[in-house]
Amino acid sequence: MTEKERALLPWYEAHTGELKQCIEVNRGFTELLSTSIANDWGVAGTSLDWHPAGPREFEITSTTLLQLMREWSDEGQAERDVAFTRIISELEELYPDEPSRQSIRILNPGCGLGRLVMELVIRGFWTQGNEISYHMLLASNFILNHSQFPHSHSIFPFLSRSSHLVKRKYQTRGITIPDVAPFAVLSELKEKTPSIAYEELMSITAGSFLELYGPNKPSDTLNDPAAIELKNSSKDSFDVVVTNFFLDTASNIIEYVRAINHVLKNGGRWINFGPLLWHFEDIKKGLELSREDLLELIKNMGFDFVKHESDIESTYCKDIKSLGHLFSSVNIGCVLK
Repeated sequence: MTEKERALLPWYEAHTGELKQCIEVNRGFTELLSTSIANDWGVAGTSLDWHPAGPREFEITSTTLLQLMREWSDEGQAERDVAFTRIISELEELYPDEPSRQSIRILNPGCGLGRLVMELVIRGFWTQGNEISYHMLLASNFILNHSQFPHSHSIFPFLSRSSHLVKRKYQTRGITIPDVAPFAVLSELKEKTPSIAYEELMSITAGSFLELYGPNKPSDTLNDPAAIELKNSSKDSFDVVVTNFFLDTASNIIEYVRAINHVLKNGGRWINFGPLLWHFEDIKKGLELSREDLLELIKNMGFDFVKHESDIESTYCKDIKSLGHLFSSVNIGCVLK
């Protein structure tokens, strides 16, 4: 900006200074997160010794901070409820006897930061999440295993968003995470119901959903014995698959539906919630279907619909103070024939 233009925005310099302070707080948090998990995984040295982050890593880190807001803050509660309430209500209706739920095996591919996994475990279900993003895996590990108290960390997740702002101060407002301490919640449940080993009901696998759970043969890149064992044992092994804001991450949705069919037991349930904001629509190999075509495909691949609710207004990592936008989501419940 020229000096004359800058004079028209007298607040600009102070605002950029505040942005820098908020960035420094985020830097401190992400460094704490990364060093904590590095110690867990036996990674030597400090962050100064590691490979420097590039633009792509900074972009994903910004997304992860927004995801922390969505999954692990009070501010994200309303957004979570739109999807979680529907999913959990259907599961509780299917399996009303809580003590017997620990024998119900649920798979949650694309589990993000693990909040839905924890919510299902709290209700007594054996639940395995799956996530491919190492940024998400690192952050979920930190929240689940290193956050002993609620609201113990402050972050500023909205710094990278300059559009749809009502007031500039909203861009630099902080939030605290997590809204609940997972370890404390599970410990309290264990005391109340000692017959249920809650700590044994939760697991999260790292890697591609299709690679780890799909019917295709293991690729050369899958050389970990535990991963190979998981893949070999995945067929017909789950009672329920829960997909939440996940289907549209497929470059070929047929492969996703085939993999879901592969892991479900005969008569198993698939519960889905989310939009059709296809992530690969600008790439030649992407296969994007309309809602009508997707529903027909699912039926043709062996599923019967027991529930279908469309045009549900939902958001994803939305700043509640922004002008924002909505998704039109679909909630479906299927049973494998």
